[in-house]
Amino acid sequence: MSSDADRLALRLGFGVALGFVLGGLSGTPLFFLPPLLTAQLLAALRQPPTLRQGLGLVILIALIGGATLLVAGAFAGQPLVYAMLVALMIFAGFLLDTAGKAMPATFLLILGCMVPLVATQSVGAAADVAAALVESAAIAIVAVWVMFAAFPAPAAAASAASRADPASPGKALLNTLLLLPVLLTFMVSGSTTFVVLIVIVSVLRLGDRATAHRAALGLLLGNILGGIVATVAYNIVIVQPGVIFFVLVVLLVALTFGGRIAAGGPQAPIFLLALVTFVILLGIGVSPLPTDSGAAFTTRLWNVMLAGAYAVGAISLTAAPRPQLRECRP
Repeated sequence: MSSDADRLALRLGFGVALGFVLGGLSGTPLFFLPPLLTAQLLAALRQPPTLRQGLGLVILIALIGGATLLVAGAFAGQPLVYAMLVALMIFAGFLLDTAGKAMPATFLLILGCMVPLVATQSVGAAADVAAALVESAAIAIVAVWVMFAAFPAPAAAASAASRADPASPGKALLNTLLLLPVLLTFMVSGSTTFVVLIVIVSVLRLGDRATAHRAALGLLLGNILGGIVATVAYNIVIVQPGVIFFVLVVLLVALTFGGRIAAGGPQAPIFLLALVTFVILLGIGVSPLPTDSGAAFTTRLWNVMLAGAYAVGAISLTAAPRPQLRECRP
């Protein structure tokens, strides 16, 4: 790998580990969220956000979270209107993502999935989730700043990152339509398995419907790979508990995946999804919520695998058809 790729790999590896450390020190109930946000931001950004951008984003997330809670309370008895408002928020997140605005898109999509889902059970619990998301966002931005300070990006990467892509309303709408049925089903059934929604969002953001179906299969393999590695790591850290040992295990895995992500090419999204799956499963597995039993970890692993399979299947079904070559006859 080049020097730039090495720095990206180091930022990803140490950034995920730092996200776990800072998340543990803060005592956030969503232990997996700071390293997850850190990994997604570091993989998408080629320059650190400015101080104004970072603080402004945290404030914006807090305001949107508050507005989401108010909407949940006001339209709790009008499910159709509430569903339309939630869909609008998710569409806005996907639209920002198609325009290359990875940082606000990441937070808006997670906020749009988690808060409405928990609000169906308890507005108070949803307020706690929104507060934890704001806290996790602040932690992730701090971790991103630290990683770029330790492993700075070259000036060429910064200038390239400043170019914005045109937004794609069609792709954003399609992603919204693929995610919304699962979200609405969970809201109606009373399930609070928001991790499934986060995995589906991650796969949809990485999926490219202009590529062959083999690329979608690769994402499924990345989801499975992350689950297998998380299972091995989980069983290791529960046998040998300790903060230092846990951080070393996370660092080893994150550096390994980070190196493959930084290498670029068609396999980079596969290993990014593997890293995301690993962080989610291991983070929830070692946190006290909802339980730390092995049976619960197995259930969450199965749910994450099913979420990945659904998202990959949806991408495959909506992928652009391959052009058919006509047979040339003399």
